[in-house]
Amino acid sequence: MDTYFTGHIGFSLTPEARAVASRPETAAAEWLDIFESFDGRVTLRGVYLTQGFRADTDLFLFMYSRDTRNLQELQLALRKTALGRQMRQPWAFIGITLEAEFNRSHIPAFVRGLPPKSYLCFYPYIRTPEWYLLPADERRRMLAEHGMFGREFPGIQTNNVYSFGLGDYEWLLSFETDDLEALVRMVRRQREAQARAYTKHEWPFIVGRRVALAEAMQSLL
Repeated sequence: MDTYFTGHIGFSLTPEARAVASRPETAAAEWLDIFESFDGRVTLRGVYLTQGFRADTDLFLFMYSRDTRNLQELQLALRKTALGRQMRQPWAFIGITLEAEFNRSHIPAFVRGLPPKSYLCFYPYIRTPEWYLLPADERRRMLAEHGMFGREFPGIQTNNVYSFGLGDYEWLLSFETDDLEALVRMVRRQREAQARAYTKHEWPFIVGRRVALAEAMQSLL
């Protein structure tokens, strides 16, 4: 599997963002110019409006690159724009694509070249220490059950990446769907998997609707 680094970034507007509210087209143009300047180095998987799903996040970006420096430099460029100076960044996560421990056919949708869907559900994840001390066969069995439950919802795409040592979390999970009801049913179903007993932490859940960048600016400003 090809190796990529992922960047998942959450932004929230400050009251001072009203200063650029009269020119959302200009704000969008600044950001579009930056993404165009990083073409070939950073791929923007999606821009998501998260307003209404979380109080601390208005906008969420999912991007990926071969090199973390590209992700970092792009974000620094965004923060220097008129809009970027008026936004807080409550969430920032870095992940990496690596082969799944027990199922090498489990490859993120974006690596497989599948197009994104209408909604993204992102959350970081930590397992309990006891999980890693279980025999490999037992972990394999429980993950197989977990995967079987997930396959009951074929319309949902997964983009799971590793984050060990890159932040406070072990995994970053991103579900893409056109049907939020199916997402709710799938997450509820997964609660019945035995591996659930070894979950230590799995929040924040950040859900957003995928939109064009210009539409996001028009909606937020």
